[in-house]
Amino acid sequence: MFGKYPINVWVNEERFAKLNEAGLAHLTKEVMAGLKVIHVYADDAQKDKLLENYPGAKYDSATTGSIELLPRKVKDQIFDLVVRNKNTDVLGEFLKGR
Repeated sequence: MFGKYPINVWVNEERFAKLNEAGLAHLTKEVMAGLKVIHVYADDAQKDKLLENYPGAKYDSATTGSIELLPRKVKDQIFDLVVRNKNTDVLGEFLKGR
């Protein structure tokens, strides 16, 4: 079974400017009172590897179906990969060697 599990990466003004420069501003979604987010999706194997490598992270199967509580540094690295690669399909690269 193939899953699609979002990781919510919050976007502040500085990040939005970087996304805009990379031509990716259209990927942001406003979720609440002006707060923006981009979704980076993990497949089943990537989800399992993230949860294994970051024991504090959780998979929210009850409500959002998302991967939550990843360390900020991890989300920062994922965001930087999105901007550099100009797409959100970056978890394979992020997880290499981990």
